[in-house]
Parts: sequence; structure tokens; C-alpha cells
Amino acid sequence: MKGRTPSTWGIFSCVFILVLAAMPSCKKHAKLSDDNDETVHSVKFKIKDFETIVSPLKTQSTKSKKASTTGGNSENQLLYHWNFDNSSGLPIVALEDGVLIDYDNGQTDYDFVGGWPTSGKAISFKGAKEVVIKIPTEAVSSFEHLDFDANSSGTGPRAIFLSYSMDRGAHFTPLSDTLRYPAGLAISSKFAVSSSLTSIPLVNGGELWLRIALFPGNRDGGSNFNPTTGTFKMDNLMITGKTDPSVIPSKYYYHVFDAASKALIKSGTLNAKETFAVSLPNGTYYLSLIAKNSTLPLIVPEAANLADFYVANAFSERFAELFAGRDTFEVKTSVERVLSLNRIYSEIKLEFTDTEDLSTVDSIQIRQLHPTFHYYPFTWYNNEQLDKTLLSIVPNFTAGNQSLIFNQFMGDYLENKAIKYELNIFRKGEMLRTFELGAEVRNNVQVLFKGKLLDGLNGNQGFQVVKNEKWRDNVVIEY
Repeated sequence: MKGRTPSTWGIFSCVFILVLAAMPSCKKHAKLSDDNDETVHSVKFKIKDFETIVSPLKTQSTKSKKASTTGGNSENQLLYHWNFDNSSGLPIVALEDGVLIDYDNGQTDYDFVGGWPTSGKAISFKGAKEVVIKIPTEAVSSFEHLDFDANSSGTGPRAIFLSYSMDRGAHFTPLSDTLRYPAGLAISSKFAVSSSLTSIPLVNGGELWLRIALFPGNRDGGSNFNPTTGTFKMDNLMITGKTDPSVIPSKYYYHVFDAASKALIKSGTLNAKETFAVSLPNGTYYLSLIAKNSTLPLIVPEAANLADFYVANAFSERFAELFAGRDTFEVKTSVERVLSLNRIYSEIKLEFTDTEDLSTVDSIQIRQLHPTFHYYPFTWYNNEQLDKTLLSIVPNFTAGNQSLIFNQFMGDYLENKAIKYELNIFRKGEMLRTFELGAEVRNNVQVLFKGKLLDGLNGNQGFQVVKNEKWRDNVVIEY
């Protein structure tokens, strides 16, 4: 699941909204007339068919795509995943906010270098004695496995010792014996590290610290260890486990506008649940509500009135699932409103029919060739801006699974919109092939591109489109 670029994360860093665990704590924007003098009323919002809308949000696609809390906790899931391609220490998949990577007692000024595959990046630590991954455990019922790829510079460490702490570093318990790099491991190669986490006893409301201690190891006749300038790098860091089904990590993003002034007066983020409330004085208002199954924030303008307000989502966020609702209401006393949420993304599936082994394909980079989609709850604009970020996927093809899935954020349209993608196929770090696929669809559609991945290395793709714009029905594109 390789993905986001630094430019995308630059946008993200500007729009991160504080996630609240209980009732919303609203941000106040434009001042309402006599705001301090009026009695405010509670406006309660109830999500229609909450269980059938939000819960299936977690179960409609592949199990490995994200952390899910639906369907019980009998199966292991991907809880956290870092690929570092966006030059950030934040994970691309996260069950909860608050996860952190630091080293040597709180340092976080790490660097980013070429990773595995070579089309991506890895995180690099200079002069590190240990790397610590700090993980909230509130939504986890058990941990299963830790996996990552590692290597070092010529003067860096060549041995690793894994341990964990459930008391914020006061005591650490070993997870493994000392892991030593294979003899003669080239700097460009990777050392695949894997450790079971099933022995970790969870503490309610606690925090798991996974420590990667670094040692000189056997130098194999190479350079001497330098504890100051030697570097250690890792990539494809993944933590699996089972979730607590009583915790729902999806978020609601709400924005309330005053109907008279068209100004944004309140906004906030809260954990998704069946009902929530805001307090407002007498008046008429517009509400935009977005449900999203990711701890990464929406892209929204920092300051906007009713006509200019929009929502977008980074294409590189592969499995983001977004539902939207809107409402117009008058407040004279305490009221309750019932909202419906509608899917504002489509699911794109690529199924490859090659008879030859595809396991040598180490990454597929996908770029949007169509304009970026925006969701305007209260107006409509034609946008021609392109999102140049890449969606980079490590497919891990097997004989029984030669497909991949990603979600396309689309907004809400009555008519079909063009989607078009450029696919770059990499094998053993080298680009093997480039081709394009496209169709015309709208939100709430499942699309299947079906054909051979490696055939026709020289030439254009041809495909046929069969379309039905109902979720769970398929748009099949033979190519």
C-alpha cells in the first residue's frame, strides 16, 4: 500500500482537526447576532439506519485494507501500516490516532531515503540506539504480529533486539532473541523482520511501546560500527491484531452555516455514533455531515462561506470510505433531526487474468488523469485541477489472488463523470509497462477492470464498458 506524496501531506498538515472521543466540542467561527444574549438550544442529530450504513462501511472489501471493528474480533486485521512514501512518520493505515514513532528518548527528526520497492521510501535514523513505536490499545483486543523490512549503512547497526512495554517504558519484556543481519547482506537489500505479538497482555486504556534496540552485530569484515553517524532504516512496517468491536473508529466531520449570513459558525470532529448534538441559538441553519473510516482528516478549506465550502480526499488514501449528508433546519427550541448518509465514493477493482506468475510484480503506481473530484454540499463548481499524487500499491500477487482494489472519492453527482488512470508496472525495481484505463461513472458504483496485466507490453489497451450505477452491481470493463 504505497502512497502519498509530500505535497499531499503538506495539505494534510494544514487541515488536521482534533478528534474528539465523546460529544462534540464545537469551534465557533462567525459571531451570530446577539450570540451571547440568546438562549441556545440543543439540536440532536440521529443517523438513519446507522448500523446498516456505518457498519458495512467496514466490511465491503478486502480484510487487509484497513483496521476494522465490525464483524466481531475472530479474525486478525491490519491495525497499523507505515510505508513512509509520503516522507512522514504517520501511518497510512491506523486504527486510532496518537500512534508515534520516536527514537533515543523522544527524537523524531528522522530522514527518508529509498525503500523497498525502490519506487518508494523508507524511514532512516542516524546514530540511533533504539526506535520505539508507541501505540494506543483502547480499540485492540489482542495483537498478533509485527513485520518490517530493515537494513543499515556500512557503519550502522547489524543486529536487532525486540521488546515491549505496557507501562510507558518503565519495564521492557523481550519479544525475541537477538536478530542478526544475514552475512553479506548488501546495503540495497532488505532484512525481513517478523515477530509474534500474541504474548503481550493488554491493559485497559494503556499504551503499547514496541522497542527496536540496535547493536553493532557481526561486521563480516566490513566497516567498523559508528554509533554517531551510522544509520538504520526500515520500511513496510505493519502491525496486525484483533479489534474490540465495541469501538468504532469512523469519524464524523460536521460544519454548520448560518442561513442568513452564509457564514460557517461551528465545525468539529467526533467519533461516529448513532446520535450527536450541537448547541445553537434561534435561527435557520445548514448542516454538512461527512462520515469517514480513517484517522486521516478530510481536505477542507480553512475558512469558507456556504457557497465556497467543499470537501476533498487524497487519491493516495487507498481505502477511504466516505458517506455524506446535509440538512436545512430552523431552531426555536430543542429539536431532533434525522439524517440520511449517501456514499460519495466508488470502488475500483482491477482483476488480472494472466496465466503466468505475477508474483514478480513488486509495485503498481496509479495516477489520476481526470480532474480532482470535490464534494460541494450546497452548490456546484466545475473543477479542472489535477491531483498529481500517486497511489503506489505493493500487490503481493499469488496464484489464487491476482486482483487489487482501491476507492475513488467522487463527491455526489447526478450524471456520469470521466475517470481515467495511468498505470506504471514495476518488476524488480524497474518499470516494465505503462498503460491507461478509463470509464464514465458516478459515485456509488463498483467498477471492474478485467484483463491481462503483462500482455501487450508494446501497444495500447482496448476495453469494453458495461455499466450499471447501483452499488453491489458491477461496471465491467474488459481490456
